[in-house]
Amino acid sequence: MRKSSRRSSRRKDMPSLGWISEQHPGAGNAGGATFSNGAGSFRRYLVLLFLVPFGYLMHVCVMPYLSIGGITPNLLFAIIGIVTVAYGRVQALWVGLIYGLLMEIMVPSVPYVSLAVYPLSALFVSFIFSDKSLRQLEMDRALKRTKRYIPAWLRTLLCAMTNVLVYEVVNVAYIYLGGTPLELLHIRRALQDVLLTGLLTLAIEFPIRRLILGKVSKPVTLRNQPIVFTSK
Repeated sequence: MRKSSRRSSRRKDMPSLGWISEQHPGAGNAGGATFSNGAGSFRRYLVLLFLVPFGYLMHVCVMPYLSIGGITPNLLFAIIGIVTVAYGRVQALWVGLIYGLLMEIMVPSVPYVSLAVYPLSALFVSFIFSDKSLRQLEMDRALKRTKRYIPAWLRTLLCAMTNVLVYEVVNVAYIYLGGTPLELLHIRRALQDVLLTGLLTLAIEFPIRRLILGKVSKPVTLRNQPIVFTSK
């Protein structure tokens, strides 16, 4: 009886499987919810395959006509923010690299800035806003690290705005190092670009995430039931 009671107490002390959806509802890039089987791996990467070139074409062909006060929101960084949260760091790096190459070749402005900033900013910013892996979640739980969870839509918004902020800071620094005196106009236009890109990201992220992840359903939480040992 003593052995059985010890086993029972150990079973009760074991962690339940519900911590994934309780402590980190966005595990698996679901952003706080569980998605249907229709949002499989093939569908997700098929959407990504069309999203990357479509975002670039929209940025260079349509967005210049939607400028506000001479400032065009950066659709590319909005797409990178969505990819960072919905797919992960590796995909964000590749999308940033593709956009950097395209912007450097097709729409050259300051030499090598787009080629360097797009992939590097996408990579380093993704460490802050992308979902953690299950191994990292388990490690945080084992070490009793409790952090406030940020919803996926908010992380997408902040990721896009941070990327644009990095890009504008590099541009302003390049202007200053080139010998041009900085004026309040430069800083104001940079901040306006960050704000407009944030509004653009907020407008497009929900339908795109729905297209990527599929129909939303209620999260499933698994819990261990207490085990009772009886003596024969």
